[in-house]
Order: sequence, then C-alpha cells, then structure tokens
Amino acid sequence: MKLLFVLVCSLFTAAASCNAEGKNDLSIQKAVEKLIVQRNYSPASCGILIQEVERGTPIVACNADSMFNPASVTKLLTAAVAFDELGLGYLFTTRIFVDTVVEQDSAMTVRNCYLQGGGDPGFTAERLWLFVEHLYHCGIRKIAGDLVLDDFFFDSVVVGPGFDEDTTSRAYQPLINALAVNFNTVAVHCRPGPKIKMPIAVDLFPEMPGIRITTLATTVPKNKKDEPEVVTSFDSGATLVTVKGSMGLEEPGSYNFRKLWQTWEAFGNALLPLFTRRGIIFQGKIIHGKVPQRIARRAPFYEFFSEPLSEEISRMFKYSSNFTAEMLFKFLSAHRDTAQGSWEKSISLVNSWWKERALPGVPAVKNGSGMGNTNRISPAQTVALLSYVWRQKTWLPDYCAALSTAGIDGTLKSRFVKSKLKGMVRAKTGTLNALGVNTLAGYLLLPGSPTYAFAIFCSKTGHTQFEDWMMQEQILEKVGELAR
Repeated sequence: MKLLFVLVCSLFTAAASCNAEGKNDLSIQKAVEKLIVQRNYSPASCGILIQEVERGTPIVACNADSMFNPASVTKLLTAAVAFDELGLGYLFTTRIFVDTVVEQDSAMTVRNCYLQGGGDPGFTAERLWLFVEHLYHCGIRKIAGDLVLDDFFFDSVVVGPGFDEDTTSRAYQPLINALAVNFNTVAVHCRPGPKIKMPIAVDLFPEMPGIRITTLATTVPKNKKDEPEVVTSFDSGATLVTVKGSMGLEEPGSYNFRKLWQTWEAFGNALLPLFTRRGIIFQGKIIHGKVPQRIARRAPFYEFFSEPLSEEISRMFKYSSNFTAEMLFKFLSAHRDTAQGSWEKSISLVNSWWKERALPGVPAVKNGSGMGNTNRISPAQTVALLSYVWRQKTWLPDYCAALSTAGIDGTLKSRFVKSKLKGMVRAKTGTLNALGVNTLAGYLLLPGSPTYAFAIFCSKTGHTQFEDWMMQEQILEKVGELAR
C-alpha cells in the first residue's frame, strides 16, 4: 500500500508539473501533493502556487504555469490597474448643466437640465436621494423643460464579453453604462398578504415609474410557505418584474435583487419620485442625449462626486460586484482616451499595463469581472500580480483591507470559520458553477512567519463546490502548519 501511494504521488508530481526548482520546501510540497491525492483530485484539475512575497521563493507549485479560468479572481487585476492608473483617492464625477436660469428669491427655475454621467460605479439608491437633496440645496425648484441624460462617456455596448453566455436576470448580470443607478439592479421586496389566498405584496427599491409588476404568487398557510420566484425581463421596451410561487402567512418579507433591463431610462425614472418628494417640479420629458457643446463649454452648474476609489474597490472585492468591476474596466479607457470607453480599448490598456510592469507572460483578459468562459490566467501570473501589489506602498493597505477576510467578512465570511487560519487569509474568491470553476487567491498572513501570496485554482474537478472550498482551505492549513 505504501509503495502504491509513493507511485501515485510520483505520477501526480509529473502530471501536474509540480516543480520545486530547488527552491521549494519539499515537506510542504509533498504534504500538499499527498492531500490532493487523498482527496481524489485529478492533478490536471488543480493549479497552485504559494510563495513568499518578499523573497519570491515558492513553497508549493503545481501546474503553476497552466492557464485557468480565474472567474472573479480577475477582479484582483482590475483593482490593481485602477489604483495604479487613477490613484487612491480618485473621485468619479457626475456633472449637471442647466440653461435659461430664472432666479426668484432663493429658488430658481431652469428650462432644461442635463446630467452627464462619468461612469460612477457607486451611484446607489441612497446616493441618488443625496444627489436630489443637493440639487434642491443649490436652489432648483422647477425644471420647466426636459431632463437630458448623457451617458456617452462609454460606448453603446452594455453587455460585456462573457455576459451573453447566461440570460439570467440575477443581479450578477447587470447592463453597463456611464450613468447607472443602484448597480443597474432593482430590489424586489416580497411580503405575504393579510389573508390566505390573497396575492403577496410586492414593492420596488428604488421606486421607479415605468417598471411593470406581475404578481402571480399567493399567500398560503404558515406551514406551507415557499420561496417566491422573482425574475425580470425586457418587455415592450421596459423592465417587467414577475413574481410566482407563494409565501406563508405572517412570514417575514424578503428582498430579491434583480437585473434592470434599462439603463439611462431607469436612472431618470428613479429620479422622478425623489423630485416629487423634495418639491422639485418637473414639467418636461426624460430624454437620452448629449450635453450641447455650447452648454458643455460652460462650467457645470453642479458636480456630484462619488466616494473614493478605495471604497469602490472594497465593494467590488467583498461582494464580488461584477457591476463595479465592469464599470471600472470600461472607465479605464474612457479616462485615458478622449473617445468613449469600451471593452476593446480597456483590454488593450490592461495588456499594455501588464507588459510595462514586466509581469510574466500574457494573460487573456476580456472583461474586468471574470464573468463567463472568457478570461485565462495562470497561478504564477496571479501570484506575480499579488507580489507587484505588495510593493506598492501607497495603496497596498487599501487593497489588502478591501479583500475579504477569512471567516469574518465578504465572500469569505462563511469560510474558514472553524479554521486556525480565521482572520489570517485575505483573498478574492471566484465561482462559476456552470463551468465547475472555484478559485481563491490572495495573501496568507501568518504571525511570526513570512507573508505568502497564493493562487489555488480548481477547474472541473468532479467534486462539489464545498469540496473545492475545503480543499483550498486544507492546502493553506498545511502551509500554516508546516511553514512556521
């Protein structure tokens, strides 16, 4: 039996190209190989590189140079380029222009109001309320003409590479445009009716005129409760919310976040109820158009600034926000170029950034979020990226703080909970269930030991998602156990 195990380990090492190159701690390397064999994982389905950040010394290397689908680990690259190109405290700007201002005491009437989107990824429903408050405080009480929405900072392509592989209405599949509200999603709140057989109540946040709701779900006895099925679809030029299923009587309400099938229209429609509540009279129409040059040459009437870039990166990492990632990705080329931002130009920009920093090889990056079967990067390239980040003293602290902390927050909140490594792993997760992809990459921060950068990629292992997660956890635990 012992001989058989040694033979299997040898075959694994050869098949997986686990090459210590004279640098690895062989006890850790062999311990990880043994673990993978014991868990019945195919060598070719795993890519691993774990190395000391400061010295660049690998301690585990398996399929390190093979190209894998990184899923949301792609966001590590998007964040690094954004911090490097834009700077730690960068603020996204939404500009407001007006024409024909009529002053009257402390209030004013404007004829047309122009909103020029600047690719702000954090324009939540709450910040939209704040935006309207600011307009009111600037003195606007009436818009007698039209509200013109200008989202031409980006091109007209709203579905990114890899996003057309899945037609779901889930929130992770948002449309992307330069003037977007609430991550281009709507929160659908469902609660049971007051009596059995009555329809359940459905409310939207933010409130948006123009979105239609079809409620087919009913209220049932408490012991027969079921999860309501909530989907959105594009119907007759608008977003249609359809709710099916049932809810138990007295069951607490719940939110379901779903994709909006409109972009600038949703932004405009979300403004209207807020105008009404704040006492701003709007008499015109919502129009999609550019700010006229004669008006754009003037100073803006008002500029609404986003939260700092570091906050947007934190949201992208901790909640694995595809929306934030793709907004940042398209913004990079829009910011660099005088033309509109596009996925194609941002791909070229990221490739140039990678080459200029002498990072190894050429990763295949087609979007900023890792959605779909489009991106390819190796564990070695991922660890090289993390090592580059580690040397960036000005924004490294914010980058690390934005990563999920094992067993504590973000997408790692429910992982490593009972592990000795709880709180010691800062990482980005990646999951594509339809493709059998589960990835994890980041930093292992062991007290009294060197810092390790790692990438552990699992692809079509034949095991469940949970089993892949546990394998990743146990590999890092082996390192934590033997590296001290």
